[in-house]
Amino acid sequence: MNYLGQKILVLGTGRSGRAAAALLLDREAQVFAYDKNEAAQADLDPRIERLREIPANFDDFDKVVASPGFPVEPGPKVLPEIDLAAIHIEAPIVGVTGTNGKSTVTVLIGRMLEQSGLRTAVGGNLGVALCELVALKAERVVSELSSFQLEHAQRLHARVAVLLNLSPDHLDRHGSMESYGTAKERLAELQQPDDVLVFNLDDAWARAVGERARTRTRAFSTRSLLESGAFVDGDQMVLARDGEVLLRIPISELSHACRSPLANALAAASAAEAAGATAEAIRKQLTEFEGLPHRSQEVCVSRGVRYVDDSKATNPAAAAASVSACEAPVIWIAGGRNKGLDFAPLGEVAGDVIALITYGESAEDLAVAGAQAPEVVRSQTLAEAVEQAVRRARPGYTVLLSPACSSFDQFDSFEARGRAFARLVNESGETPGGGAC
Repeated sequence: MNYLGQKILVLGTGRSGRAAAALLLDREAQVFAYDKNEAAQADLDPRIERLREIPANFDDFDKVVASPGFPVEPGPKVLPEIDLAAIHIEAPIVGVTGTNGKSTVTVLIGRMLEQSGLRTAVGGNLGVALCELVALKAERVVSELSSFQLEHAQRLHARVAVLLNLSPDHLDRHGSMESYGTAKERLAELQQPDDVLVFNLDDAWARAVGERARTRTRAFSTRSLLESGAFVDGDQMVLARDGEVLLRIPISELSHACRSPLANALAAASAAEAAGATAEAIRKQLTEFEGLPHRSQEVCVSRGVRYVDDSKATNPAAAAASVSACEAPVIWIAGGRNKGLDFAPLGEVAGDVIALITYGESAEDLAVAGAQAPEVVRSQTLAEAVEQAVRRARPGYTVLLSPACSSFDQFDSFEARGRAFARLVNESGETPGGGAC
């Protein structure tokens, strides 16, 4: 498709907006851009005309492309960045959404497909904007998709869609769990009858969407045996299709990243097989995949103490799951900026830790929610929290950064927060109980 002679406005000049603008320029559009942060427009392609204020209406433009962080109502001219990409992507798309686990499952599916000999591009809400993937001419495109991206989607068509789970998050944007779930459901609603929907049978929201889907469906479950999908049978993980077992592997042989949580491995295996991956490739990745940075990532073991960076746990459900997955005694560091979420669920796991150390804007609220912990320590900064944790750590303990909050009170991103945690741990060598990592 060529846009010669068309005037197209791009709203937002972050990663997605810039990728959309580049795609449009490549197809000879006249591109305009607006971002409320003028500094974000400083190094735009000189062919893009920068606007200092958003137009009162879009009458002067043929199309308007909205970045995920730019909430605008859809209309005849307005489309989200992922729709623009979907128009131009020729390869089958595997779309992954849910509250927790999206990035891990997306990358794992991509590696399984690549291992199977399929030229695969991976991106979306993860690393590379969907519009950037257009030029790669892949045989499969695997895309992590957020509620912000899916909210107004109309053209995105996932040949395989994956619904992982739904727990409170981003309520500051969506207002309610119902609206949040509705946004994510767009991924399934836009599928055709011959497509495949992979859904989490153990999650009430995903199960409800799967049960009313008009597509072919495959479930995954840690609790139920299935005819088609991925499930747990005793101490083994099984992948099956129409009653035929395609893969059976002892859970003990899975990599640590694929065992915790196991649901991610089940989802990836089922989706990858539906998208064309071989059983051999799926098995190889399940045993070798080392996980992604800042997702239950071991920073080091020092004097018998294990330090784990789970900075990506930016909501209470993810943090609670991370704490529950730790088998060793845990000193738990939590803190950051609340996204309008209820911290009450954290109380269910707080009693199981050695100590809860809170910091940042939400330190007091987290301390109240986790009052069942044997010891609750309030800190101002992550550096103070790490210092308090290292003092209390003993051989056999795990010091876990699992914040339950966004990073934006003290850091630009969860990645920056995770890197700071690793640096602080490595600098703690002279602190009692510590030791250089």
